[in-house]
Formats: sequence, C-alpha cells, structure tokens
Amino acid sequence: MQTSDDMRDQGDVRVLDDIRVRDDARVPDGPRASDGPRASESPRASDDTRAPDATRAGVGPEVLAGPGWVVPPVPQDVPEGGTAWLRARVARFSSGGAHARRRALAVGPLGGPDAADALRGAARARAAELLHGPGTVEVMARLAHVVPAEVLAGFLGLPVTDETAGPVGDVTRAYHAHGEAVPAADRAFARLVTACGGTWDEATAARIGLLVQAYDATAGLIGNAAYLMLAHAPEPLPGRDADPVIAGPAGPGADPVADWLDRTLRTDPPVRGTLRAPADGGDPVRISLVAPDGSPAFGAGAHACPGRAHARALAAGVLDALHARGCRLVRPDLVYEPSANLRVPAALEVRCG
Repeated sequence: MQTSDDMRDQGDVRVLDDIRVRDDARVPDGPRASDGPRASESPRASDDTRAPDATRAGVGPEVLAGPGWVVPPVPQDVPEGGTAWLRARVARFSSGGAHARRRALAVGPLGGPDAADALRGAARARAAELLHGPGTVEVMARLAHVVPAEVLAGFLGLPVTDETAGPVGDVTRAYHAHGEAVPAADRAFARLVTACGGTWDEATAARIGLLVQAYDATAGLIGNAAYLMLAHAPEPLPGRDADPVIAGPAGPGADPVADWLDRTLRTDPPVRGTLRAPADGGDPVRISLVAPDGSPAFGAGAHACPGRAHARALAAGVLDALHARGCRLVRPDLVYEPSANLRVPAALEVRCG
C-alpha cells in the first residue's frame, strides 16, 4: 500500500509521485522491460497537467525534511460530495496544524507493530484464492489492483466484497484531476463514505485517503517486483513445474521476497517524485525520489509515508502467492500505464502450475 502523504502529490502519485518514465529505470541484469510511455503521451486523469515538466536543478530529496519547502495546497472551501472534498480533508495536501491532525487520523487505523504480519498473511491468502487453478493470469487486473484494496479495506474496518476494489479505483483515477468533475468517481466516493459509516468528516477522509493513495502505487510495487522476481526465476527442472526456491538478489535467504522488494525500490520503484513549492512563494517543482539505495522511495520529513511497512507487507503477500504457485512470466517485455508520474505495468501475464 504505498500509502503516504508523499505517495501522491498534486496529481503525481504513491506515495511518491513519478516525475517521469526514465529510460535508465529499466531492470538491469535480466529481461528488459520496454520503455513506458513518455510524460507527453496520454496523461491519466491523475496526472497534474499544471505541474512542471522537469525537476529543478540542484533540488533533491533532502529538501523534503527542510523548512524551506511546502506541499502545494489545494482549495479547502469545497462542498461535501466529491473527490475535491477528499483532497481538502486529507493530510497529503495539508500543512501545519491541519496536517498534524489529519496525519494522526491516518496513522491511527494503521495499527501497531503486528499489523504488517497480519496484512501479509491476509494478502497471501486472498491472492492464493484468486490464483486457484492452473492457467494464465493477468497479475495487474486480477491481483495487484484488487488484493491490496480488499485487504486494506478490511483492515481499516470497511465491509469487503468482490466489488470493493472498483470504487477505490474509480476515486483514485479522479483524485488528482484538480477541478475536473468526474461524476462516476463522485458516486464511487459517496459509496466509500457510506461504507465508512456515512459521516463526512476528517476521520472518514483519512481512511478513504489511505485506500486511494495505496491503490496505484502498491499495484505498481507488486507488478514491478513480480516482474523482477519472475524474470530471474530459475527454469524448472525436468519433470517439475517449478523450482521450490526463488533466491533473493543476494542469494538464498530467510525471506527472498523481501529481498526482491528491496531491489525493486532501488532499481524500479513505482513512484518517482513528489511536488514541493518554496515556502516563500513560487511555482512547485518535482523532487526526485529515485536513488541508488532506494532511501527516498517512501518520502521523507513530515510527509513521509506512514505505511511503509504496510505497503511492503501487502506486496509481499501477493509475491508469496505467485512464488508458491510456481508462476512463470508469459512474455519477457512490459508496457506501462500511460502516466508521467507512475511506473505501473499495464499488464503482466503469468502462467501458474
């Protein structure tokens, strides 16, 4: 669930908005993914067309923890009933006292230190259900955009059905449209408010914000990590459907799936940057969150992602299930969603034994 203040930023994603689809962000040492669409190609509704096209020279992740830069604000005086109200009530687009209050409302439902283990187990079980039976599976549509939404919704106390992921996806696609009315998304948002108890307040906004901000970024983490892991999977031995162990990048270990997630966050993170504006005025700029050690992948400073462990756990559970089923890539190349701000596979087909 890359859920975070820095997951999506003024139309850029997250948990960390993507600045661009970089040629040098391909997976090294293995089958190479095809280049994703350029920022100028068919931007998604979640892309902020008002944002600058490039990062400012000399501005790096270190400014996220400094006092000289702030999150660009969004309109606050908006009526109940749509995604504009949601943007105006979540920590992501807030500063100062409002940010501290709203962030606390998001952190509280995420639970204590045992939450990650519970989320991973639940994601593993749900993914295993959806992978039942042999054949070809499209990971992004069947798992990556479904399992995290369902598991996280249940964890946050919302009723979960087979239709849970749909409204979350509808709201996510409009969340960063900034001024564009999307009636279908507003109807989906009203359904989520009802699922949260029907009260239009900051606590409701916090829970829905976690779901929305986790939706694409966690799907991207799953897709990119699954591709990386399965591209390096050993060929099955004669007479066997799959090798029982997929070693992590550093070799066999206690948790190879965690190793692959670490490598993904270093080499192919799903979200690439975040927006900040000078505190003394001026236009927003994109701050790169891509670094060789992966350290900025979940943001930094006051707006750092409060759900880092939760995002990794949800992704790990899905990867566990793919590993257990001995899944193999059907195609060696990937095409990415047409977004300037995300690195999310449009499709990822695997064949399960």
